[in-house]
Amino acid sequence: MSTELDRLYARLADRVDAVAPPELSAVRARAAQRRRRSFGGLLAAVAAVVVAVFGAQAVLAPATTPVRPVLPALPAVTEFVPFDGAAEPVIRFAGPVTFGMTTTVGDRAYAMWMATDGTEWVGAVDLSTAKPLWPARSLGKFGDTNGMEVSAGAILLLTEQGFDNPLVKDGSDTIIAIDPASGQLMWTLPYSFNDTDRVLYDDTLVITWHQRGVTEALDLRTGRARWTAPERVLPSGTHAMRTMSELYAVGGFAGRTPADRRVVLHLATGRAQLRDVTTGRVEQEISAPVVPVDGDRLRQETVVDGVLYQFAGGRVRAQPLDGRPTVPDQAVDPELDGVWPSPCIVGPLFCGVTGDTGEGATLTVLDPRLGRTVWEREVRSRVRGVLPAEAGLLVMGEPSVVIAPDGTPLASLDGRAMWIESGNLLVFGQAGVSGHQLSTGETVDLGKPVVAGYCSANATVLTCPTRDGIGVYRYAR
Repeated sequence: MSTELDRLYARLADRVDAVAPPELSAVRARAAQRRRRSFGGLLAAVAAVVVAVFGAQAVLAPATTPVRPVLPALPAVTEFVPFDGAAEPVIRFAGPVTFGMTTTVGDRAYAMWMATDGTEWVGAVDLSTAKPLWPARSLGKFGDTNGMEVSAGAILLLTEQGFDNPLVKDGSDTIIAIDPASGQLMWTLPYSFNDTDRVLYDDTLVITWHQRGVTEALDLRTGRARWTAPERVLPSGTHAMRTMSELYAVGGFAGRTPADRRVVLHLATGRAQLRDVTTGRVEQEISAPVVPVDGDRLRQETVVDGVLYQFAGGRVRAQPLDGRPTVPDQAVDPELDGVWPSPCIVGPLFCGVTGDTGEGATLTVLDPRLGRTVWEREVRSRVRGVLPAEAGLLVMGEPSVVIAPDGTPLASLDGRAMWIESGNLLVFGQAGVSGHQLSTGETVDLGKPVVAGYCSANATVLTCPTRDGIGVYRYAR
């Protein structure tokens, strides 16, 4: 896909088919198939870190590449508080659901869910009052969903197969734009999830139509095009200008809207344009040769910290977007064909998961400028996602593990985990939800909601789809 945010939502798409809470692992495979066509005092903290390191070894095999054990500056302790056990769902579901997800933006949370009869719903919660912002809205029935994306200007529902749905034309994939403030329908747009690349800004959706060979910037309030670029863009060649910190998976699995108001279009002619998102004006155009692929092998692109990275088969190329010279494309050490390496450590370094057997896998960290492996770790758990944060890498599985940027294991967590804003973690296990303080190693039991999808959080409040509805749980003071 064109951005980290797009890849996350491609992963979300495959979770809808299972009634059980979704897993991030098999999503990578389906996304890849689609693309083929296309987180006490100083002494106590140090002692706790030592305990966490030894505990994490239970699920981490020795590093394949020796690493220097330099621990990062760990985050401050989060003062966890148990959930209010008497709290009722803020939004009640009308019936059983197969999938749900939430996105939290400041003191508001947005949710979508699919009922077992195929009806897709959208809702919103004011977290300061724990009340709905507006009545939950039914969008009618669909065969599938690719989740939602949220910015200040719109909630975009990425729906699929809406036969006999008045919002959908000819049963096509359709983007449905909802006003975040009122829940009112703003516009709909037939599209193809597989044959478009999209970048969402606070007021604009940039969408590349690969079959038509054009890119448009749509006003989020009206759905009308602000500008159109007629040049043909490579599949996965439409990018936001993101910094590594914008890619940190903090507060949930959904990315933030870009702060930089430029979009990168990597053209099939081997040029890269940097355009102003509002006006479409070309601010810069540079040479950016395309790394070729053989046959049906995968290619992937990512822009981070001002550099365009191309992964194509067994090669990688780092292209600065400020006009500085680039080094020739490099052969990569590990076998990455069919793997989607993602920027995960400042530098940036990229992470890839290979050899996933369902019971274990190898986490490889590589330097894309040199094509070389920096370190590897075998993880004795099924990997469902690698989620970066400033404190390190969260390898989400059952158990989940936290690894420092230099490869040092920091914690083993009994369940699937997510980073929260302080840099500590929330863990979703069979015994319920717990909070984990990374600097002390302490785990605090919080409650036992039956989570039915993807949760999100701000610094103090967790919002989750549950069996009965959208639940709001204060987890910290």
